[in-house]
Amino acid sequence: MEKIDSEGVEKITRPVLTENPTRLLMGVVIAALVLGGVTGYILSTKGNSSSSVSIPGTAAKTAQQDTRTFKDFAEGTVKARPQPSDAGEYVEGTHILERAGAVPVALTSSVVDLSKYEGKKVKVYGETQKALKEGWLMDVGKVEEIK
Repeated sequence: MEKIDSEGVEKITRPVLTENPTRLLMGVVIAALVLGGVTGYILSTKGNSSSSVSIPGTAAKTAQQDTRTFKDFAEGTVKARPQPSDAGEYVEGTHILERAGAVPVALTSSVVDLSKYEGKKVKVYGETQKALKEGWLMDVGKVEEIK
């Protein structure tokens, strides 16, 4: 629709929303995707190389200080698990916690080196795992020596 103003100059005006609302919506969506991608890229390449966030004034926690995750515990003597005689035999755990008058606990850990505690009386804290062969399988996260 053309209009002529008081000076005789033709003005072309069109309402943007009534002409093609789908085109406007697509433009907004494409602009949002492009700007979101650029923002994500900039934030991911920022100079922050540390992936963990620490709260000022508090000491950083290690897995051995985590009492919420490792809430199960048992006491006994740690012994290395004997190697199976058959190479194809399935074995759970790398160590055994022998307990007086109780079922032994199969132990495994990716956090604690259990070989340092072999032959020692300890209290282990961890998380019970589903066992296929053993009575009790524990993923150990914390070990305390008992004197």
